[in-house]
Amino acid sequence: MVHIEIRPAASEQVKALMRGQQPEIGVRVYAQPGGGGCGCGGGASAIKFGMAFAKPRADDDIVRTEGFSILVDPTSTQFVDGAVIDYVESLSESGFKITNPTLPEPDEGGKSGGCGSCGESSASGGGCGCG
Repeated sequence: MVHIEIRPAASEQVKALMRGQQPEIGVRVYAQPGGGGCGCGGGASAIKFGMAFAKPRADDDIVRTEGFSILVDPTSTQFVDGAVIDYVESLSESGFKITNPTLPEPDEGGKSGGCGSCGESSASGGGCGCG
């Protein structure tokens, strides 16, 4: 089973966004290799994280939290396992931020590691696929 830490601020934001959704809808957390250009120094092999509302598929890992389910597809599991989902609001960025401290740190060319941020600031990784 995949392990994901969802910080309280992120959990509250997801719950607010989930209001009015059909009961079977969950939050898909996914990773895309080659996510360079998302504002974290990512090169051709960096990992880009994203989130979207979705219905579960038969092969998904499902992490149940208080109030909603997190869905992870098999191709994303190796990158999402150990991830931390937070929600940040500051002058420089706003939105969901996904990091995975278990992945290798990006090298000088950004060819490893992972980042993801879904919010306002493209300089901080905003717009990295949440939607």
